[in-house]
Amino acid sequence: MKKTLKCWQKSGQATLIILLVVAVTLGFGLSIISQSITDVKISQHEQESSRAFSAAETGIEKALQNISTIPLGEEQSSQIDGIDVNYTVTDRNTLDAVLSENETAQVALGGVNNTLTVEWVDSTSGTENPGNCSGVTASSNQTAASLLVSVIDDSNGIVNYGINACSLNGSNGMEDVSAAGGGNYLRSYDIMVTANDSLVRIRPIYNQTSLRVSGATDLPTQTYVISSQAQAETQEAKAVEVTRNEPATPSVFDYVLFSGSSLAK
Repeated sequence: MKKTLKCWQKSGQATLIILLVVAVTLGFGLSIISQSITDVKISQHEQESSRAFSAAETGIEKALQNISTIPLGEEQSSQIDGIDVNYTVTDRNTLDAVLSENETAQVALGGVNNTLTVEWVDSTSGTENPGNCSGVTASSNQTAASLLVSVIDDSNGIVNYGINACSLNGSNGMEDVSAAGGGNYLRSYDIMVTANDSLVRIRPIYNQTSLRVSGATDLPTQTYVISSQAQAETQEAKAVEVTRNEPATPSVFDYVLFSGSSLAK
């Protein structure tokens, strides 16, 4: 009887150990399966997110290719790689740009008497505003940008302005400006234009600069804002927004001499 009882006890212990091993193994296996399923879902979401982002970027490209024919402010729809994409194009009457040193921005005028407000240099940027506006000389990247501004009329006549954000008149003979700009802009300068003026070209020297040009009377369209949103079937959504200024002729044209007839030495 005692032997039988001991056998049952040993058998019960062995069964319990086996059950524990099976439970641990099963739990470990389920954990691996669950983790694998999670990894697959994450991978799928990442893939769909990437597809949605690519589709949104393609929407931007489509808008840029057809920007002259797309009604402003009206949402356009498209199917790109099986993903629904919606994009819109809106316009701004101000020029907002970040210009490298010697890069040129161009402002189209509206054929009316107007006052342009030119604001430049991001005062919070250590690159654009080295913070040494007093007692400096004109030197590349050592001071805030000065601006060379050309106002061009319908007869190709040109009026030039040279304005400094810092006290550089003693070294370059240009006008020092002390008026503060709005927001983060370091300087502001007003330029009068007439109905006969057609273009304004602005080129920074000595440094790169943020630039904003606005008119007391609304200017023609200076900047396009393109927004694109894409959503995949898995609800992964991406949005992209870019701005595009009206194209300007390269800076080299500021040095071109034009004559309607032959030049004589």
